[in-house]
Amino acid sequence: MNIVVVYGSPCSGKTKYVQNYIGENDIAFDYDKMLAALTFNEKRHIDKHFAHDIVMLARKSIIEATKTMSQGGDAYIVTAWPSDYLKKSLAGLDVSYKQIEATRADCIKNLECDASRPDKEGWTSIVNAWHDKHGDKPKGASNMKELRICEIRAVSSAGGQALRLEGMPIVYNQPALINDPKGQYVEIIRPGALDNTDITDTRLLYNHDTNRVPLARTPKTMQLTKSPAGLHMTATLPDTPEAKSVYTAVLRGDLSGMSFAFSVPDDGDKFDPDTNTREIFVISKLYEVSIVPFPAYPQTSIEARAAMENSANLALLRREAIIKANIVLMKEV
Repeated sequence: MNIVVVYGSPCSGKTKYVQNYIGENDIAFDYDKMLAALTFNEKRHIDKHFAHDIVMLARKSIIEATKTMSQGGDAYIVTAWPSDYLKKSLAGLDVSYKQIEATRADCIKNLECDASRPDKEGWTSIVNAWHDKHGDKPKGASNMKELRICEIRAVSSAGGQALRLEGMPIVYNQPALINDPKGQYVEIIRPGALDNTDITDTRLLYNHDTNRVPLARTPKTMQLTKSPAGLHMTATLPDTPEAKSVYTAVLRGDLSGMSFAFSVPDDGDKFDPDTNTREIFVISKLYEVSIVPFPAYPQTSIEARAAMENSANLALLRREAIIKANIVLMKEV
């Protein structure tokens, strides 16, 4: 049994994420839901309530059970932050972490629309306290996911029954022209960037819509294979009307684009302002691949753009320093 720790600010959408992705054989531990169930109180900010200890014992029991269970699906643990204690209790298990990224303003907006949390003032204090401690982009959290475009094709299977799709989402050393609001640049994913990439919980979606049931998921119905050339994908779609429509559209060529979403850690890439080229050396996580009807121009994340702008500014400062040094030397001569 795999464990997926879903964390983020209160009211960021953690529970909704799990509701969208949880499978028939999966289980979920949601601190807020369990505390509310035990106390009949949506005010999570009740301090030092003995029910907290009972909830934490339940979480501990779930973690211990996963160590001996050989069957079943995934176990989702919903929490505000993966504490050192939680990480220690999960040591040696098959664990992946999913941060639900949302700004303070986004969380407050979600709270206003959430009828299940009537105590708006109390929850606002909790949201503010979380963001005061961790910030809108917590230290150690993965960067925002970036979207790229690649091709997909339908393939025949033995007996002609299974609906299978194949594609090569990531190809090493292949220059790609990225259209960013601030201008174009060339991007190259270098060999080895996928060596330690987390692909344990990657989903195949239609048009990035997380409200729909995924078309496939690693490792059960979608296989992602790392190779010297890059990353190859094979997905078996379910026998549903929506999946059949997608497969038929790909087979006819009506759908031919696939967008994939990934994140790059700090120091995982390098931007050369002289050649306007970004090289990616490390991809930390592949979140999803999506079959899209209208592939938009690829666009980089805010974090990546900021890093490139910083490289360009440093290069400009170096050039200015060289010019000033030459002027001083000319005066001395």
